[in-house]
Amino acid sequence: MSHLSTILRPASAFLILMVAGCFSQPKDNAAGTSALTGAAASPSTSANWTATQKVTVTDNAVRMTAFTVSIPSGWKYAGMILRPGGCHAPSVPAYGLSFSTVGPDNVTAYSVLPGVTWDWESDGKSPQGPRCQPVSITTAAAFLLNIAIPNLRPDAKNISIVPLPAQMQSALQAQQRAVQAQAGGGHNILDAARVRLEYQLNGQAVEELIGAVVACQEMNMPAYPLLNRPAITRRFCHSNGTSIRRAPKGGLDALIAKDLPAPQIDPAWDARIQQQMRANFASWQKANDAQFAAIQQHYKEVTAGMIQRGKEAQAQLQNQTDNAMAQDRATQGAIDHAAQQQVLDSLNRQVFLDPNTGQKIETSNQFTHNWINSSGTTVALGNDPTADPNGSIDPVRESWTELIPIN
Repeated sequence: MSHLSTILRPASAFLILMVAGCFSQPKDNAAGTSALTGAAASPSTSANWTATQKVTVTDNAVRMTAFTVSIPSGWKYAGMILRPGGCHAPSVPAYGLSFSTVGPDNVTAYSVLPGVTWDWESDGKSPQGPRCQPVSITTAAAFLLNIAIPNLRPDAKNISIVPLPAQMQSALQAQQRAVQAQAGGGHNILDAARVRLEYQLNGQAVEELIGAVVACQEMNMPAYPLLNRPAITRRFCHSNGTSIRRAPKGGLDALIAKDLPAPQIDPAWDARIQQQMRANFASWQKANDAQFAAIQQHYKEVTAGMIQRGKEAQAQLQNQTDNAMAQDRATQGAIDHAAQQQVLDSLNRQVFLDPNTGQKIETSNQFTHNWINSSGTTVALGNDPTADPNGSIDPVRESWTELIPIN
């Protein structure tokens, strides 16, 4: 998993400077947090503090106190709310809490580093798009061993996972059941781990206990045939933060035995941030709904166009079929007529039409002019175009109508 270190190296490099380098000399903190103060002392006295003092962490983005932190009295301190961007920013502003407090020996220290986020899809991509790399890590131990420690402590040795105390393990199991009960159709993961290690700090052997809590939400996404996208599994993970306790070698157990109260979030800041998050979510949801509506409209228009083109193609096919059938009928009619004419010619017969009744009458084809009487019983045949039987043949009882030849 060497690529995971590369993904988070820029952020971690900054954190290394903050934890290991910014306490070298006192300086004012323009953000409004406490200045670095305190005098040097022997390593044996650094963990023997008896009183604490409260210091504040300011969020520069809104210029408000975000947290109140308890530190041993007289220890150096620096803190801030970090808001990095990019693919692995803290999931919420509260997880941007970052502070360190260093004892009089300039070695013993408590530190909290900001949380980070990562994601993964079963198709080998990141839900955030090609600009971000997918990371398939779901446990706190994997996060510490593959990301935090290689970036923060590349020269660490004697690395070992430390079992959680019984009380912490029991609380974690209860929280695991709670988050899984809220998973609905998906799968929620909650995990915690602590890792112990050694390294050299300015030529001095030191020990550290590094801990983290990791939460993941995994969900199955249905297939979208219209977008040519198959069904996938999608996972979003984050760490709330990374805690560090450092002491000279041999002094870490004594430091672990003396705990500090948890940082206290400022209610006014918390309310302000929650209001911002709700507004940002509403804005995102509005934009997302508009985009979804635009996609729906696009595919509605595409579908309507497909249906219309289908209707036009069907109408064109029907028209072509009708024309072909009409042409076939005309051809067949011509064939039938020619055959009938041939038969009539062979029999010396010809068809005439009575214009009064529309009746077809067969007579000899040896005569070009035929007349039918008014009773329709007698046909007078002749070849003289000027001959007219009216008034000359039975003029009292009959009138005559010339028949029309049918070719």
